[in-house]
Amino acid sequence: MSNNFDIWIVISYSWTEIGLEEQEFAKYAEKIIANHQTWEDVNSIIIKDVCASFAFESFLLFPCMLWFLMPDWEYDNDYLKNRMKSWYAKPYWTHFMNPLRVLGFPLALIFSNGVRKKLKHEYQKIILK
Repeated sequence: MSNNFDIWIVISYSWTEIGLEEQEFAKYAEKIIANHQTWEDVNSIIIKDVCASFAFESFLLFPCMLWFLMPDWEYDNDYLKNRMKSWYAKPYWTHFMNPLRVLGFPLALIFSNGVRKKLKHEYQKIILK
């Protein structure tokens, strides 16, 4: 679980107004490679855990017009650690008992698409060295 924290940090920027600088993706990709040897493993965590965790907020962003749910810069590390801990503490299927999470999941995938692509690009550059 703690090996996934850097993935959670990077992808959580999909739900902020500012996001990561381009050079920060390479820094995080190096950290992630230390614990995850394949992009498929990383992408699985992104989709199954991080995007699914943020699906509820993704659903609410449109009706709330993107203004009060998203932090400007980043999520606090303690908040993300607690969120990740809470996510992994329950059986996976129970998270989807909330229909708003189910409806928000495709939106979460869309929101995270740009960040996923940038992280994948940097990850693959490092792997191919």
